[in-house]
Amino acid sequence: MKLSFGSSTALALGLCFSSVIAAGAPLDISKETFRNPPNEYRITQYQLTPQTLKKYPQYGVGGVMGFFYSALYPESGKLAYDTGGKGAAVIGDLVDAARAIDYKVWLADDWGYPSGSAGGRVVAENPEFEVKSLTMLSVSGNGPERIDYELPQDLHDIVYATLYPVKGGKIALDKGRRVSAAKKSLQTKGLKGSWELRVFARYVRDKDTQGQSTMRQFGHAGRYPDLMNREAMSRFIANMHAPILAQIDDPANQVEGFYCNEPNLMQTHWKGGYDAPYACAPWTDELPEYFEEMHRYELFSVLPAIFEGNDDQARRARIHYRQAVANLLTESFAVQIREWCNERGIKSSGHYLLNQFLSMHVQGYGDMMKFVSEFDVPALDIPIPNPDEFRDFAYQQTRFFSSVGVWKERGDTIMLLDPIIGGYGRSRLSPRLPLLLNSVNMASFHGANIFTSYLPFEATRKKTFTNGHENKATGYTKEEYRFFNEYTGRMTQVLRGARRDAGVGLYYPISMFQADLLASDKFWPTIKDLYQNRQDNWDNTEKALLDGDIEYMILHPEAVSEAEIEDGWMKIGYGAYHTLVMPHLELLPLAVADQLERFEASGGKVIWVGQVPGGGEYARNDSVVRNALRDADAIAVDELAGAIENSYSTEFDLSFTPGTEHLTVGRFHRNGEQVYLLVNREQEGLEVTVEGHRAKNSSGRIQVLDPSTGEISKVKLPARFSMGANRALMLIPEAGYLSGKLGKN
Repeated sequence: MKLSFGSSTALALGLCFSSVIAAGAPLDISKETFRNPPNEYRITQYQLTPQTLKKYPQYGVGGVMGFFYSALYPESGKLAYDTGGKGAAVIGDLVDAARAIDYKVWLADDWGYPSGSAGGRVVAENPEFEVKSLTMLSVSGNGPERIDYELPQDLHDIVYATLYPVKGGKIALDKGRRVSAAKKSLQTKGLKGSWELRVFARYVRDKDTQGQSTMRQFGHAGRYPDLMNREAMSRFIANMHAPILAQIDDPANQVEGFYCNEPNLMQTHWKGGYDAPYACAPWTDELPEYFEEMHRYELFSVLPAIFEGNDDQARRARIHYRQAVANLLTESFAVQIREWCNERGIKSSGHYLLNQFLSMHVQGYGDMMKFVSEFDVPALDIPIPNPDEFRDFAYQQTRFFSSVGVWKERGDTIMLLDPIIGGYGRSRLSPRLPLLLNSVNMASFHGANIFTSYLPFEATRKKTFTNGHENKATGYTKEEYRFFNEYTGRMTQVLRGARRDAGVGLYYPISMFQADLLASDKFWPTIKDLYQNRQDNWDNTEKALLDGDIEYMILHPEAVSEAEIEDGWMKIGYGAYHTLVMPHLELLPLAVADQLERFEASGGKVIWVGQVPGGGEYARNDSVVRNALRDADAIAVDELAGAIENSYSTEFDLSFTPGTEHLTVGRFHRNGEQVYLLVNREQEGLEVTVEGHRAKNSSGRIQVLDPSTGEISKVKLPARFSMGANRALMLIPEAGYLSGKLGKN
């Protein structure tokens, strides 16, 4: 299709900017700084050592991330540099040296990964802090016979036990009778008729987890703590964050903050080829009390639902359980670390595990967007796909994180360019430049504006093949990597601080994945595959928006529940939305249903995709929710783009040929000016025509910023220009081109 504009009102509710830029100057960027980007916009490269401080400037790197666990704890045996006899004191010297060459410094927060364990020291201090799972065991019987039950030796203790009558082949959940138990055994009598004894026990996660998978690589003990335990996470901070920061003078002016690496609930069996001995779900001692306070009924009354059941009662119980898990995890880890960092004038950030799959948002975090929302700088890592994967690759996973930044008014989003994940492994650690440029382009389009990397400059392996693709890990010359840093620095220099002009909000259907997800004994790809149909529904909804050139952000249920509504607009953080897309929802929170009623009454538009919810997340709210949605109808996903008008402001009136089948276009505001990001999706050069449609008061000129060359040029509309394969351009209409006011004051 040809990319063009419809008619709409300008973005509302305070989205305009106050800065005024002199005519002829793009934003606040000079030709010199665009050609030679300052370090703060270049790539932050992993490792801060005496060697990297000598080497990185030659490759155009702009910042560093320091991994200092080996200076703190040399018993790891992984020291990458000579401390000169200074031990941990070398940390301050290295940070000072990096700042002396104008490098931004981030601090890795742990001894290897995943974050949270301090190399096993948290558990070594207190073995009760070790992460555990809840598992369920069953004994069946008939009649009031004596039951003598002994817990298997590999389980830690009995948490709870209930005897249920069996009716119609199923346990009668509301007729359960609690059975008293010792730590590892219980004795009781059966019920009249058929019964089942359900024993809920704790299983210590000390094998076959992601935490054990990195022991050899980083020289740690592999003993992972309970991230929902606030005291355990306090000890994590005491063992890692505090001793690192103690070596740095004036940290608020010396470092950006701490960065975590894939902390998670650690409930997933991490080896393929065989199943774990038990189906596992998150558990912590505080959970039952927290659950009851949050949901006003006992968790113990619905424990079997964590493991089985497809009726509404079981599905609602799983939603409530995962919500409680997410809140505890968020408060214990994300909030506690952010508050600790902020008290010292620094930020918290980090990337997370398997963020492209919503089932893994639940499996690893209970609710990933909720967890991420309490970090100062949302971040993610992303694979670097091969050319034949570009079309179908889920770059849009970036938007979960840039949407959090908009929701929480934090702005920046970090992208780690990760050559290992995605099935490529260590055989392709230095992917070729076109692959890197494509990833930077598409990540930028979806909202990333800070880039990090651990790409090695030299190839570390001979030529190998992955899935039939020649890896060609040839490494990079200094000139190539400097070009890559400059290209990235030019992109981020323009887009950092820019805000997407999006009038459409896509609702995050996390509750449906919470309702589906059962405790599991499987390897994570198998778990993911069990919920692929629902994932496909989500993916197809996003694809319909992207293919339709719809500008959108992802909205968390809490954000919708708390939003301001005025004159047909829903204001959430930095964003404002006139249309909400609600994808494939069976149950809906009452607070969200109420907001949608108010939103539509004020003139907003709600589009239901696939189905309209049949009830609330609590049974007691079913009739109210149904009444609120009584006039709602659902559309098919292939009708979605056609049902949306004006997903961006009429201020953005440039149109482009070719359209979305070849060219990706992002529209942003920064400092009161429009920024168009154009990305060539083809693996060959592309001829692009751009037209403007202002009838009056228009200079008809735009500035073209080319991140490949560092050149800024002016062209008169209509214009035609060439874009290289895997390359991007940024267009900024000159100030005289705009007519009318931006936004609604």
